[in-house]
Amino acid sequence: MALKKKKLAAIDMGSNSFHLLMAEVSMTGFFPKPRVLTRHKQKVRLADGLNAANTIDDDAAKRACQCLLGFASELEQFQPDAVTVVATAALRKASNQAQLLEQFENALGHPIQVITGEQEAELIYSGVCSVSQCTDDVLVIDIGGASTEVIAGHGLSPKYLQSLDMGCVVFQNRYFSGGILNNSSFEQAKSDAASLIEPFLNDYHQHSWKRVLGASGTFRAVSEIAHAEGQTQLTREWLTELMKRCAKKGTVEALDFPGLREDRKAVLAGGLAILAGITEALNIEEFEVTYGALREGLLAQLANEVTA
Repeated sequence: MALKKKKLAAIDMGSNSFHLLMAEVSMTGFFPKPRVLTRHKQKVRLADGLNAANTIDDDAAKRACQCLLGFASELEQFQPDAVTVVATAALRKASNQAQLLEQFENALGHPIQVITGEQEAELIYSGVCSVSQCTDDVLVIDIGGASTEVIAGHGLSPKYLQSLDMGCVVFQNRYFSGGILNNSSFEQAKSDAASLIEPFLNDYHQHSWKRVLGASGTFRAVSEIAHAEGQTQLTREWLTELMKRCAKKGTVEALDFPGLREDRKAVLAGGLAILAGITEALNIEEFEVTYGALREGLLAQLANEVTA
């Protein structure tokens, strides 16, 4: 007798965090939708290990291997019918990619695909649509550790997408080294973020949007701070004030806003500067937060493959 359900696992090796989703999907019905059973997340900060030569250092590689060994143990217990694993911007950039992939695949026991920026953007859009009602024109922004994806779409279809060479870990290290926060560093980081999206502004504006949805850690951190402070709308004006308040604190360690998780403090400033630069360049006044991201898109893709 054919199985009525299959167990699936999807791993997203992001430049800041690694995620493991374990799910099951029904093999009956026309529209298979995976049901997530367990989520595992670990801060690895792979992009923290990138040096000027784009080599990922041994410390970051060790953190990654330790995380993947833990994921391998979870998979051994779960016994999935299908597994998919992707790595994103940090490994895309790494000059020692081949050596690292061998280490990481040995630790995990599964092949790892290093996806392109375009593939990453498509998966992010799919992941956002899997949890949010994307029925009209939307703009999706995902600020990762080493890249930022900005996708204009309609309903379930991405229409225009870019993967930009900036991320919260990279910007944190570049503009706020030593954990020092000040207004001039924020302004420089924001200006550079805006300049990276500037060549594509006309293309984005040709694909108008009614809603702006933010995915992943920076947006969740902003949302959690806003909620804790009773801020009901996420606006560019409030974001600007939050950056000024960060600069006034002076250091990363001094950041103590209500709702700010300890594990997010280290890269908050880098993410805020990117978000401020993008919202200013695209003239975005308000935005929302979605809890779908690349990993949900990856899981949806896997479910479609195994039920085809």
